[in-house]
Amino acid sequence: MVDSITVRLDPNLASRLGEFLTQNPSLSAASVAVRALDEFLPKAPKVVSTKPSKPGGGQDEFTGREGYEFGISAGRALASKIGDLVSPVATELKLPDGRRATLRTAKGRNTQWGCLNTLLERINVVLCAFTPDGTNFDVWEIDAKVWAREARNASPGHKLHNKLTLLGKSGVEKFGKPFGTYSI
Repeated sequence: MVDSITVRLDPNLASRLGEFLTQNPSLSAASVAVRALDEFLPKAPKVVSTKPSKPGGGQDEFTGREGYEFGISAGRALASKIGDLVSPVATELKLPDGRRATLRTAKGRNTQWGCLNTLLERINVVLCAFTPDGTNFDVWEIDAKVWAREARNASPGHKLHNKLTLLGKSGVEKFGKPFGTYSI
């Protein structure tokens, strides 16, 4: 199974991709490549799960990938409006007041944010951005030490158990403070 590829683009294609990404700042080069491959390749048969689904929830491979891509692209676009991006992988940024932060995003029904413990050790504050529509974000800030104390550990069956902590919107509103409202 192939789960990653490296691609060299000819200058013309690279230029076209650059223009497209400039016009669509909420997308990343990886998300555009994945969508193009998805359109080009033959469709795989849909696998029907035998597990009972929860009403109104759950995540499958498609929605998981979609959420991941949204978080990366929207996080980078939003981070560039808030401060200087230090690490695009962790959406880590330096705020105008000099504090180091990470920006976490959530959209729609997803009202919790996750942060790796190793990232919490490098930053001063976690910025949690929520959007109901994908473009307008309410952002809260929560001190990294408060996050570490108040967030819950990922479930025991999760691959990042004891490495990832999660905090819901009510916890962020309770222990954090409003940071601002932004649009991308």
